[in-house]
Amino acid sequence: MRITQTALHGLLRRPLVPSPSLIRPRSLLTLAIETSCDDTSVAVLELRQHDSSGRTFAQLHFHKKITCDSSKFRGIHPIAAHESHQENLASLVAEAITHIPNSTTKRASGETLNSRQIPDFISVTRGPGMRANLFTGVDTAKGLAVAWQKPLIGVHHMQAHALTPRLESALRFRETAGTGSHDQSSEAIENIHVEPQYPFLSMLVSGGHTLLVHSAALTHHEIVASTLDIPLGDCLDKIARIVLPPAVLEEANSSMYGAVMEEFVFPRDRHDDTPDIPPKATSDSGLAASEYVDMYKTRYTYLVPDNNEQALRRNASKWGWSVNEPLTKASGGIKNKSLTMSFSGLSTGVEKIMKYERDPQTNKLTKIGRQIDRISIEERKDLAEFSMRVAFEHIASRVVLGLQQHPAETVVVAGGVASNYYLRYILASMLCARGYGDVKVVFPRPNLCCDNAAMIGWTGMEMYLEGARDRLDIRAVSKWPLSQLLSPPDDKLTGPKMI
Repeated sequence: MRITQTALHGLLRRPLVPSPSLIRPRSLLTLAIETSCDDTSVAVLELRQHDSSGRTFAQLHFHKKITCDSSKFRGIHPIAAHESHQENLASLVAEAITHIPNSTTKRASGETLNSRQIPDFISVTRGPGMRANLFTGVDTAKGLAVAWQKPLIGVHHMQAHALTPRLESALRFRETAGTGSHDQSSEAIENIHVEPQYPFLSMLVSGGHTLLVHSAALTHHEIVASTLDIPLGDCLDKIARIVLPPAVLEEANSSMYGAVMEEFVFPRDRHDDTPDIPPKATSDSGLAASEYVDMYKTRYTYLVPDNNEQALRRNASKWGWSVNEPLTKASGGIKNKSLTMSFSGLSTGVEKIMKYERDPQTNKLTKIGRQIDRISIEERKDLAEFSMRVAFEHIASRVVLGLQQHPAETVVVAGGVASNYYLRYILASMLCARGYGDVKVVFPRPNLCCDNAAMIGWTGMEMYLEGARDRLDIRAVSKWPLSQLLSPPDDKLTGPKMI
C-alpha cells in the first residue's frame, strides 16, 4: 500500500469531529496495545450486533500478553520491563494480525474474494505509567495507524480498568447467546447495552494505584479516595517479600508476590468445588454482596468487627504482636471516617515484627534482632493473613464511606489485587454488615483484573463511538489524572475531543 503525501497529511491533521459514518458503523474492529508497566499485551477485539436480539456483543479474536521476568530483582525493574517490551511487542503484533478476521467481497463478475480486514482504528495505552514503556506502545500504534491509514485512540489506563466489567458484560453476552449469524445489514451500532450502567463506584487496586472512583459517565470519573503513600499492591508485595519463607519466594514464577502470599495462606483445596467465578455473577446484573457471602462463607472464617475496639482486640495475635488498620487513630483523634487510605505504615509495622524480638513483660518491641530462620511457618501464615485482612478491611471501609456520599447500585473492584479472593469476600462481608447487602459487587475474571490489552481495546471502542480521535503527534503521559481525562496535563495538544 502506497501512502501519498496528501494522505499522510490527512492522518497527521485528522479532524477531531469525525463523520457519522465513522461513529456509527455496523461493526467495529480494533487492534489494542498495552505497555504501561511490565506486561506486553496485544488484543484484537470486535464489536458488532447480534442478528436475533439486536444487542451488541464483543468478541476477542486474539488476546495475549508476556510479562517481564523480574523475579531476580524481587520486584518490577523499569529497564528490564522496557527491554521486554522492545523484545516482544513486534512479535505479538505480528501474531495478532494473523488472527484478524477475513472480509468477503464479491466482484461484478460474481467472483468471491477473501482478504484480511484492516482494523477500524488502533487503541493504545497512552498513560499513566512508565513513560519509556508507554512510548514503546504508543510509537508502535502510530506506525500501524499510518500504515493502515486508520485513526488512533490513546486510552487512559485507569479508565480502562474501571470499564473492564462492561467489556466482560459484552463478552458474556456472546458466550451465552452463541455465535450465530450476525447482522450484515446497513443498520449501525447505536446503543451498547452493557453492565454496569452509570453511575457506579470502582475500587481500582493494583501495584501502581489505589483509587476509589465514582463513574458518572464514560468520561466523567471522580476520584473519591486515594492512598496517601504507597498503593495496596505495592504494600502486599513488600509484606510478602518480608513474611514468605525464602523457599516460597524462590519457587515463585513471577514478581507478583501478593498473589503468592494469598496462595501461601489459603492454598486451594483440590476438593473445594466452589467456583472462582460464581455462576450467577455471569449475568449482566452481577451478584449481590449478600449472595457472594453466602456462596463463599465456607471458604473463609471471617466476621466483620462490630466496632473499632473489637477490631483492635481481634488484631492481637497469640504471638504477642498486633496488626491494626491504618489511619485508625492519630493525634487529632479518630481517623477511620476519613476518605483517605494509607499502606506504608502497615508494611513498616510488619517489617518490625519480623525484625525485632518483643519484651515478654511489656510486649513491646526491643532492639534485639530476631533470628529469621527460626520464625515458624505457622507464625508467618498468621502474620500474612492478619496483614491482608487489615489492608482489605481498610479499603472496604472506604467503599462503604464512598457509597454513603455517592449512592450507587454497583461496586466494581478492578486492577491486579482484585484477583485476590480474600479481598472479594471481606468487601462483600463489609457491605452486608453495613447495610449494603443488595449492592451488586462486580469482580472481573482474574485474567482481566491485571493489565491487559483487551480492556484497552474496549475503552477505545467506547471512546471511538463517542467521537474521540487522537492526532499522530500525541505523546505518552506518565501522570494523567482521571479528572483531566480529555486534556492530559503534559501534552502540548488539546487531547481527544467528544462530539
